[in-house]
Amino acid sequence: MGDRAGIIERPTSAILQDMVRDVGEMVRSELRLAKAEMTDKAKQAGKGAGLLGGAAACALFAGACLVAFCVWALALAMPWGVAALIMAVLLACVGGAMYAGGRGKLRQVDPAPRQAIEAAKEPIR
Repeated sequence: MGDRAGIIERPTSAILQDMVRDVGEMVRSELRLAKAEMTDKAKQAGKGAGLLGGAAACALFAGACLVAFCVWALALAMPWGVAALIMAVLLACVGGAMYAGGRGKLRQVDPAPRQAIEAAKEPIR
């Protein structure tokens, strides 16, 4: 009995119950981490998508108003068809630049929950 001083004997079933509870808590903790990380990444992606949507709306409304005015102004010095073509090319360039900016923002977002993956791998190592 001298070798076992301070050791509390526990049944195997109690030890197994504790292990199952601890593993369950670890899984829930990892899921909470993954959820938080994915929420942050979704917010980042939303910003890029918002820029793309804003670019499309701006291109549509501003383009309609501006094209009408500029085609009219250019038509004072050249045929209507040439004036309309010049404005279409100009608006296509502006829209392309806005698209490239929004696309670049979306490419910066990594959709995988890297922190959760690494944290889940840690107990396995």
